[in-house]
Amino acid sequence: MKIALLTSEFPPFNGGIATYARELAASAVEAGHEVTVLAPDYGADQSVGDAALPEKIVRFAGGAANAKGLPARIRATRRLLGAERFDIVHAVDWPFFIPVALAPRNGARVLLTVHGSEIIYMQERKRRLLLMLVRFWRHGWAQWIGNSRYTVDLLLHTFPAVRAIDVRAVPLAVGAAWRARRVPRELARARFGLMDGDLVIVSLGRVVPRKGHLDLAAALALLPADLSARVHWWVIGPLNEADHAERLRAAAEALPLRVTLFGGVPVEEVAARMCAADLFCLPGYLDEDGRVEGFGLVFLEAGAFGVPSVATRSGGIPEAVPDGAGLLVPERDPNALAKALVRVLADDMLRARLAAGAEMHAARATWERVMYDTYKEK
Repeated sequence: MKIALLTSEFPPFNGGIATYARELAASAVEAGHEVTVLAPDYGADQSVGDAALPEKIVRFAGGAANAKGLPARIRATRRLLGAERFDIVHAVDWPFFIPVALAPRNGARVLLTVHGSEIIYMQERKRRLLLMLVRFWRHGWAQWIGNSRYTVDLLLHTFPAVRAIDVRAVPLAVGAAWRARRVPRELARARFGLMDGDLVIVSLGRVVPRKGHLDLAAALALLPADLSARVHWWVIGPLNEADHAERLRAAAEALPLRVTLFGGVPVEEVAARMCAADLFCLPGYLDEDGRVEGFGLVFLEAGAFGVPSVATRSGGIPEAVPDGAGLLVPERDPNALAKALVRVLADDMLRARLAAGAEMHAARATWERVMYDTYKEK
């Protein structure tokens, strides 16, 4: 098949959408499909990096998606789809939904992937009007892919014009490149000077309110003293909001345990620190703007290294952390979170069972499976 992937994020841009697009493209090429990716150039010549990839990359002048860039995305989409026929045209994120709706598709099967937050964005009044103007909600022109059952249900609930027959859930996966970065646990712990009895909790992700770092800090303050003395909390990820970062620093300084806020670090170090961890915890929640984890790929990435999770029953997280791969608690409940942390940290046998379950769940989540389930005929 000939597949066109339209994406607002692609390497060298880092992010979840970029990972999704790159892994799908690579898996489709590996399966024998002919893949063309349409992506921004981010204001620089990307030809050297693009030449190393097995798929064909078509760049257009643009950067991170915003409303001002919509005309450029429309022109680039029309140019690509007008010049070449494809069996499948896949808009892998919201910024290409309207461009593909306005472009010639020449009989191609159109797929639109929703990741969670864009369902909220699409409800904003100006966007609603624009979607109506382009007759976006007409039946039969596109099929929908949700990154979790939660996202699918949210889409159907929010937009009644979408027919259930046109939507399916395809949960995310862990890439081979990530799995290849796993190192033996004892080597990783020795690298960072950890001692027998030390317990490491890792939180990986953008440090923004809805990721729940402050709730975790409140829960850690409730740990018994003998457990706190053994705990290291490693917070890894960009500190995107200065005010929130300052609140987190203040909360961390008040804790009777060892806390390090690393900010963004190279992926090799991220992987090594994850390999050294005993537990992954990122207690996300649905924020006041309706933003939530549509799936929670980072929990699956932790599981691929044999690290279980303590997380929240929020959005699609329960699909990334099923029974046996970790413990789930209600959103915004530091007391319940503290109790779950104590259960896992104080019980070596429970932690080992959950680690094995997390690894088994992650082992089944491959991008080959995602690619097949995404592009198969309904």
